Amino acid sequence: MAKHTSKHDTFIRAIMANQQIALDYFRICLPEHVIKKLDFSTFRQLPDTYVSKDLQKSMSDILYECRMAGGEQRVKISLLIEHKSYIDKNVPIQIGSYIFSGMLKQIGNGEKPSLIIPILLYHGKNRWEYNTLSGLFENIGPELLGFLPEYQYIFHNLGQIPDQQIQALHNKFLAASLLALKYSALKDRLGKLIPTILALAGEMDQNLQSSLIVYTFVSSDLTVQQVLELITSLPTQTKETVMNTLDFFVEKGRNEGHLEKTEKAVRNLIKQSLLTDEQIASALEVTADYVSDIRKQLGQAS
Repeated sequence: MAKHTSKHDTFIRAIMANQQIALDYFRICLPEHVIKKLDFSTFRQLPDTYVSKDLQKSMSDILYECRMAGGEQRVKISLLIEHKSYIDKNVPIQIGSYIFSGMLKQIGNGEKPSLIIPILLYHGKNRWEYNTLSGLFENIGPELLGFLPEYQYIFHNLGQIPDQQIQALHNKFLAASLLALKYSALKDRLGKLIPTILALAGEMDQNLQSSLIVYTFVSSDLTVQQVLELITSLPTQTKETVMNTLDFFVEKGRNEGHLEKTEKAVRNLIKQSLLTDEQIASALEVTADYVSDIRKQLGQAS
């Protein structure tokens, strides 16, 4: 998965790990005729991944399960997250790989294959149209189309949903999160929406609030001072949560910056001098094992 996608993946995993948020999300993105076929009273998250190690490099999965309405058969509802700055026409191949990987794992676990409903959540700024696997093949004719596996998936494109409709959702924290995702690539718009996003999220668990605050702060590229200026009209408790989260985030950034400088200094001393690991460790106030590990990394890279 590309480096720049990690913040999106981390944020979505954090919010979708909350079963109520996930349930409310599936209720708004699944078509009504599909919802009628599902018994959400049996809704639960599955602890294991149905994505192979190779597929994990290109997509992440959040997987829930429920029974079909009026029966014992189970349906697995999968949330597949793609975060790209460009349109990837090959997504139907990735989704197909996910579906078959999941079913193979079910069989390997001694289960009967159960239906998997994949959902592609897209929040990029470029226009992206729904496409199936057959759309990747031109002029092959109906005689050969039968050799292609055909399946549908839910394409949830946040860019096509009006802000007013998102804000009107019953689950206000979900509304705040979807707005933050929708404008994560449009920093000017996101900055102006920060008060609205934080006001919507005001009654949620503090850990989830913090995840949203950090995600929004990082996506907006605003300074701490700019964020604080935007939240002056928010309730006192919400402002305190924002300020405490930003203080922690800024301090964490300073610490990470210090660690990066220390590692760079250790690498330079290893490359440019005859000092022992113990001497370098003493000079830079780190452990000899830390220096030794970096020396081994440099040896492997050379």
